[in-house]
Amino acid sequence: MRTQHHSGPVAPVGRLERLTGGTGPGAQPRNPLENQPDTQLDIVSANRSGKVTGLTTFTPLPRRWSPLVRSVLRVKSWFGPDKTLRRLSFIHVAYWAMVDTFPGQTRRQRYSYLLFVSNFNGSWLDYIDVFSRTVPHKMALLWGSSFGFPGAMPPRPFTDYIRGNDWELSHYFSAYPGATATELASALRVRERFAAELARPEELDDVHLVRAWNALLADTQRDL
Repeated sequence: MRTQHHSGPVAPVGRLERLTGGTGPGAQPRNPLENQPDTQLDIVSANRSGKVTGLTTFTPLPRRWSPLVRSVLRVKSWFGPDKTLRRLSFIHVAYWAMVDTFPGQTRRQRYSYLLFVSNFNGSWLDYIDVFSRTVPHKMALLWGSSFGFPGAMPPRPFTDYIRGNDWELSHYFSAYPGATATELASALRVRERFAAELARPEELDDVHLVRAWNALLADTQRDL
């Protein structure tokens, strides 16, 4: 998992203009995912591609806090991914960035926005619950200045807060929708070892070919 500043186009293309309206913290654009019953919180088909789920949130905060949050993100980038979250193989990527202006704006925005983008496998609710329970203080450090942030614990208010700011994506694509991040990493390790040990099997006699094949199976059995 990594934190960084994002320089490319964000996922919810065509919806950014809806964030520029309103004059106060309570005047955020209406999110189509708000006020859903509990049974629907974990089902947003537009944000899924096979086994992969995308999460994109914009949370408004007073502009005066933007430099501080930006500094926190920079420090996190220096120290690298959180060691606890890095062990969670179902997270493809997660990063935060400050947005002070949007493309095409002719005047200064009253509020800044904290952008969070992530891709992961598995349950949406379980994913947010992991952040809440595992690194609550770091979540408070990042979102603490955003309007309406309820705190990372207990998990349910934090889950409701993230869901209320999660955007239904216009387009979401996965090159390998039938595979998880763990499965893809395993496949890459097997391919790398196969290329190293059996790149030219025609050059091996039967005895050495069998030995190389058995060694390959033994060394990569956890990935098969």
